[in-house]
Amino acid sequence: MSTTVRVTPADFAPPATVSRLRTVATLVAALATVGSIICVVVDKKLFLQSWLVGFMFCLGLSLGSLALLMLQYTTGGNWGVLGRRFWEAATSTPTLLFMFLCWLPLVVGMKDLFPWSNMKPEELVADRAKYWLNPKLFIVRGIIYFLLWIFWAWRLRRWSDREERGEATPQSFVNIQNFSGAGIVVYGLTITFASVDWVMSLNPMWWSTVWGMLFMVGECLSTFAFTIWLLARFAQLEPVSRVVKSEHYHDYGKLMFAFVVLWAYLSFAQWLIIWAGNLTEEIRWYLDRVHGHWKVIATGLIFLHFVLPFAIMLSRNLKRQPRKLVTMAMWIMIVRIVDLFWLVQPSFHGPVHVHGEAGALAPLNIRVIGMNVVNVLAIGGWWLTIFFWQLGKRSLMPVNDPQFARLMETKHG
Repeated sequence: MSTTVRVTPADFAPPATVSRLRTVATLVAALATVGSIICVVVDKKLFLQSWLVGFMFCLGLSLGSLALLMLQYTTGGNWGVLGRRFWEAATSTPTLLFMFLCWLPLVVGMKDLFPWSNMKPEELVADRAKYWLNPKLFIVRGIIYFLLWIFWAWRLRRWSDREERGEATPQSFVNIQNFSGAGIVVYGLTITFASVDWVMSLNPMWWSTVWGMLFMVGECLSTFAFTIWLLARFAQLEPVSRVVKSEHYHDYGKLMFAFVVLWAYLSFAQWLIIWAGNLTEEIRWYLDRVHGHWKVIATGLIFLHFVLPFAIMLSRNLKRQPRKLVTMAMWIMIVRIVDLFWLVQPSFHGPVHVHGEAGALAPLNIRVIGMNVVNVLAIGGWWLTIFFWQLGKRSLMPVNDPQFARLMETKHG
């Protein structure tokens, strides 16, 4: 026999831990920002290169949250109910506006980052590059991407606020389901174009047909890892401890495991297609990333981003133990940053190809690594500050969601 449990948003008010975490994030961000300012003075170009890595990682947390939020509305499931407030805070208007501000330095430093911005159209061999890689269109497209992401997130948040006040109706839920389904398509298109603009175009003569999917999967993987850490952190405290069970960790662990495998599949598929084609203009991208120190990172990603997580997360028991699963989630987030570093930095510090001939290997030194760490901490610290600010403004659980009521009955039945 089930027991009906009546709760209100006030029963799941954010604990004081949210404010403490926000304070810690702000302190880290402030210190790292000082380091970022020093980086600008020391080496402006290297600063922009490392800023791009931090920007793409934090943007991935916001967009991955948006994708999972829309997926949860479309498909349902208790796993999504538990993560909804986290994803709504990550996709709030202030958070996305902050990421827009972080994008502006890339626009200002376009000529230092993107080689095509200093080239004439006739110098771009591929026709698609001639018409796509245009500084004005680059800026216009970026603004359109952010406007679409902010609009979709705002609409979902507005409906969630109505639900929080008890004003949602079955028909309004159907409308938000349809809106989310369309949003998933919009997300897929915009992140594909954005990843081409902001990362693939660092090598304007190179292209990949699975590039957008790689970024979509990477963003969702990072978001699952981040969500697991948050859930485990708050599940130790009231009121979330009333709801979370080992089965929920198991669900998130399985989803994170699935996206690890999907990332490996897409990465291997991209490499296999380019290896089989063996075309000069395609293989250069990989050659830049398997020379010298980059070969060590590439090999490390194979084992540390796939083989190790795959082997460990095969265990059913591990996925039901919060501490071990959180350790794996933190590891995943670290290797996601390393993966982005490997995608971006060899474009500037790998073997330079001039007229088909490989040049000398540019050094990967402590300064390069240090600037990347500083900028990831700076952007990530301010992102977390805004995230915890938004998280603390509402209840930690969507208590008026019908699925949440069933979840509570299962917990106490």
